[in-house]
Amino acid sequence: MAKATRSSIQCCRIVLIMIWVLLAQYQIPISSLSVEPKGGGRSCIERERDALLSFKASIEDPSDVLSSWHIGQDCCRWRGVVCSNRTGHVVKIDLHNNFADGIYDYNTRTLGGEISPSLLAIEHLNYLNLSYNDFGRKRIPEFIDSFKNLKYLDLTDAGFGGSIPPQLGNLTKLLHLDLFSNYLESVDYVAWLPHLSSLKYLDMSDVNLSAAVDGVQVMSMLPASLRVLYLVDCNLNATFSSLPLYSSNLTSLVRLGLGGNYFHGPIPDGLLGNMTSLEELGLGGNDLIGMVPRTLKNLHNLNILDLSWNQINGDIAELMKRLPPKIEELYLFGNNLTGSLPSWLQHMTSLRYLDLGYNSLSGHIPSWIGKLTNLRDLSLSFNHFVGIISENHFANLTRLEDLSLSGNSNLTMVVGPNWLPPFKLKYVDLSSCNLGPHFPTWIRSQTDMINLAMSNSGIANRLPDWVWNVISSVKYLDLSLNQINGVLPSTLEFLSAAYEINLNSNQFQGGVPQLPMSLRVLDLSNNSFTGTIPLSMCNQVQSLGILDLSHNRLLGQLPQCLTSRKSFRANPSDLTPIGSELSIVSFRNNSLSGEFPLFFRGCQYLNFLDLSYNKFYGSLPIWIGKRLPQLAILLLRSNMFSGYIPIQLAKLDYLHVLDLAHNNLSGTIAPSLVNFTAMTTVSSYRSYYIPDFISFFVVTKGQALDYYTMTMMSLMSSLDLSCNSLTGEIPQEIGGLATLKNLNLSTNRLIGDIPDGMGGLWSLESLDLSNNELYGEIPPTLSALTFLSYLNLSYNNLSGRIPSGQQLQTFDNPSIYEGNNDLCGPPISKNCSGDGTTLNYPLEHEDGNEMSSFYLSMGLGFAVGLWVVIGPLLFKRTWSATYFLFMDNICDKIYVFMVLNWARFIANIKKK
Repeated sequence: MAKATRSSIQCCRIVLIMIWVLLAQYQIPISSLSVEPKGGGRSCIERERDALLSFKASIEDPSDVLSSWHIGQDCCRWRGVVCSNRTGHVVKIDLHNNFADGIYDYNTRTLGGEISPSLLAIEHLNYLNLSYNDFGRKRIPEFIDSFKNLKYLDLTDAGFGGSIPPQLGNLTKLLHLDLFSNYLESVDYVAWLPHLSSLKYLDMSDVNLSAAVDGVQVMSMLPASLRVLYLVDCNLNATFSSLPLYSSNLTSLVRLGLGGNYFHGPIPDGLLGNMTSLEELGLGGNDLIGMVPRTLKNLHNLNILDLSWNQINGDIAELMKRLPPKIEELYLFGNNLTGSLPSWLQHMTSLRYLDLGYNSLSGHIPSWIGKLTNLRDLSLSFNHFVGIISENHFANLTRLEDLSLSGNSNLTMVVGPNWLPPFKLKYVDLSSCNLGPHFPTWIRSQTDMINLAMSNSGIANRLPDWVWNVISSVKYLDLSLNQINGVLPSTLEFLSAAYEINLNSNQFQGGVPQLPMSLRVLDLSNNSFTGTIPLSMCNQVQSLGILDLSHNRLLGQLPQCLTSRKSFRANPSDLTPIGSELSIVSFRNNSLSGEFPLFFRGCQYLNFLDLSYNKFYGSLPIWIGKRLPQLAILLLRSNMFSGYIPIQLAKLDYLHVLDLAHNNLSGTIAPSLVNFTAMTTVSSYRSYYIPDFISFFVVTKGQALDYYTMTMMSLMSSLDLSCNSLTGEIPQEIGGLATLKNLNLSTNRLIGDIPDGMGGLWSLESLDLSNNELYGEIPPTLSALTFLSYLNLSYNNLSGRIPSGQQLQTFDNPSIYEGNNDLCGPPISKNCSGDGTTLNYPLEHEDGNEMSSFYLSMGLGFAVGLWVVIGPLLFKRTWSATYFLFMDNICDKIYVFMVLNWARFIANIKKK
């Protein structure tokens, strides 16, 4: 019996030792085991309950997360509060906000406000989690160092700003610190880090450390106790070979994430050799070059490797030979790898995640890929793979959940009509692969899909009826750029989880269906939808962020709720304006009519608005300049808008593309109207997100150009007021739009001179002032526009010699000056009289012979007079010295006089 007891005690000791080893191996805070579940045990302490209530009073809680926090209930049973069963003290506060599947819900309201110092009464607190809330960029409270027992602190994505308080260094018992994804300012002091001598887990990703010291010094200050270190996107600019990864304070790391910094150069052999405990290495998003080192294979514990978005180059077969054989997650996308998939890859049977996308891999996808039976994620997108992928490739991939083969336009998927895949996919992206012409029947078995993308895959005809049942749980649906026809169901509300639906560039007909309330992005552009926009859009537009119905056959007026002042809100008791979340709206190229929609008054986040090629009419409302403060692109071309251009548009600080062409606008171009901040300086541009499927046209350089990427859009700056009935002069202030690339004022009734100030448009590439009533000379300042590649001044009343300097002499097509009868000089055939003077005001006399005699007499008199003066000076040196000194003084005075009065003299001549 005693022997059995001793054996039991010995077994217990062994179990305890094993548990201790596991805790050390996976960095599980001991405090998380010492905290008993809430409920049961002792009631909370009154002083701590009062402190929590004071904390609640200072917190903004729009979703009543803290509704259980009230006096009538034991605080140990409150949501997010855990007490010790042994002492009754509050030891844990967990108020993190949950996000389902990583998708942000616009209706989610997070905690905010102030963190009250009343929390200092919770003296035994060892766990605090406020992650995924929004504290409005307020500073992390400095009194946080008073929680002397704190072991776990998680402030991930909590909306804190300012600098990191160095008082964090006083939390000497801290095991876990997470400051990832806040608005923390550039940090210039990190000397508090070594004081956290017990720290096991540190995540300071997204904290700008560039102002502190260089990356080498930051990493050398880290505590030796660390097992997990994430410094992603911290601006640690350094040569990768200079990092102290061999030092004693980092060799015990298990997980290391240094992605998204500015590390450059190759990864040298031996640098990672001492980190034998490393299980995860993240170096993605840097500027690393060359091939991975051979010593990487010696990291036998490494199972996660991320080298994505670098400049790793060479043959993928050589790279695979240098990797540890038991690696489970391999991310190499976004590099310069070449070659075909090596046979060596089939022996890496531990692989669960394999992403080789965005490289230059080629050849066939071998069927032995099916031997990687543990694969859950396979991405070979955007390479140069060719040939056929069949059922054999997938025969043993029973665990596959994510399949991405997109961007391989020469890859064809051929499977039998009755094929039943062995997997249940959640994420499917086969865009730009050849799948058609029929919709793939094997998709019918994939009822767990979250993402389905089969854009540009050759699918034609109608969608089978069963499709809508299969995709009922899909969040992202992209079937764009196919030839699918037919009519959509009258309602898509059964797609209750849908976040984005993209059906653009197909042949769908019928009316726009009712939409699910969950929808944030809708693109039905480039189809043949007909009828009016349904009344149900009034409710659905409440949550939409992106709405594109362009290039359809929609007609009539918008629903009354979108145009009536009385219906400015869908629900009078709701203070949220209709469309308050909209950032992008395009109704381009339909037959919609009515006045400028009033519901845009509530679209305070609107970046992009395109109503071009419709039948909208009436005046442009002055509230655009106030109610749409984020507007960057405004396109109203080819409508029937009339009246004046409101000067309030100039209040749109971010507006850099304005197209009002082909309307019935009248009045003058006010000087204040051309004071657009974003067209003045590049620094005024504001970054904003526009997805790839949104595009717009700009008529520039005599043709319509399509801008279809966010980069192209952000770099374009255009002002087009052409084909209206604008009058008056072009304001001189227009020369201040230094970043403007396209200016089109053609086909109006503008008069006066072309402003000299246009020489300040130093970024201008296209200038069209044709078909106006401009007069006077072409200002020579236009020659300074070195980027100007298109010019049209035809059909005005311009006169004088065409300037020939610098950029203007590159325009040799005379048609750009056509219709200006008084212009002369190259490139037109009409010569200018005189000896090349730029002024062209010839004297008119009745007798040409008399003028010739006059000029002959004047020339002879000048020659005789000149000899009388110069002759004595040639023979009398003292006379010549005195004379030339006198003439120097006279010439200086004449030069000063001419410089001061020349501009006035030219102006008087022009007026005459």
